[in-house]
Amino acid sequence: MPSTATRERLLDAAWAEATERGVDLLTLARVAARAGVSRQAVYLHFGNRSTLLVEMARRIDYSSGFRQRLRAARKHPPRTAFRRVLEEWYAYLPLILPVHRALEAAALVGGEGAAAYADRMQDWRDGLRISAAALAESGELASRWTVDAATDWVWAAVHPTTYHHLVNDCDWDSTEVAATTIATLERELYAAT
Repeated sequence: MPSTATRERLLDAAWAEATERGVDLLTLARVAARAGVSRQAVYLHFGNRSTLLVEMARRIDYSSGFRQRLRAARKHPPRTAFRRVLEEWYAYLPLILPVHRALEAAALVGGEGAAAYADRMQDWRDGLRISAAALAESGELASRWTVDAATDWVWAAVHPTTYHHLVNDCDWDSTEVAATTIATLERELYAAT
């Protein structure tokens, strides 16, 4: 049975490699060498690079405090909670974007990479659904929206690829992307008061 200590050491090594060299240069061999274990140990714990990336991202979700901040944001009234969840997302996105982009690239070639990417995106989509459902339950979601449609719309608007294109390809400031997207979503989703 794989040891928890080795798994944690591998995740530490993977994050250090990704941070220092970039996700594009992250290989299972480099991770193994940095962690002081065999490459086979990496396969034993994660199976493939895509799964390692997903697990690394999930670990960062928690160790960075992102998951805890989302839970705290959701304790507010629905509109405030919605805004805070999105603000937390945009504050976190620059940290996790390189991992997301690597998973997205793996998804394009299919196989295990596609499954890992779909799992990661479904996790974020489920989190956004919580916010959309809270707006609906409080009567604050505009009547033209279902919870599912609102979730789809928010997910597409705040998708990491959209953020990447606006910031890196169109030279938008990251705070401008966040502010504009959040304000637009609020106008589109909220019921008139």
